[in-house]
Amino acid sequence: MNRKFSGLLTVLITACLCQAWFFTSFAYVFETEGIEISMNQDASQVLSELGKAESFYEADSCTHQGKERVFTYNGFELSTYPSGGGDYVKSVWFLGEETSTQEGIHIGSTIEEMQEAYGDDYVEEKGRYVYTSEDAVLTFYTKKGLVSGVEYKAIGE
Repeated sequence: MNRKFSGLLTVLITACLCQAWFFTSFAYVFETEGIEISMNQDASQVLSELGKAESFYEADSCTHQGKERVFTYNGFELSTYPSGGGDYVKSVWFLGEETSTQEGIHIGSTIEEMQEAYGDDYVEEKGRYVYTSEDAVLTFYTKKGLVSGVEYKAIGE
């Protein structure tokens, strides 16, 4: 009986470790209308698939040669940065409750719902919950127990 329990315990621990690895290795891709947007992705294809933005502005980059650009779409803003002659996805910022993560978290979700969807592997400071993957961070800003802002951001940008 001890051998069976030991084997079951090993399987459970392995499954938990694999799940934690999966979420921190592949997480933090924003999806809208079937279009997946990863941080540091070449922005040209994404912008083409998204179509014309509701608004657009650009400014000289403080960290790169060229212009940083911000495109506003229904429910979110997409920011890009210049590098090597192209533009790359820098961040996605939610603008309203209608926009949600693939896990269903949106402005207005509770902290408990966020933790249930993303787990406890975050850094929290003054109501800001930061989940980090290999190349991006997903930040939930909170007030009074509710999510008040959501941002996907490329690491290093």
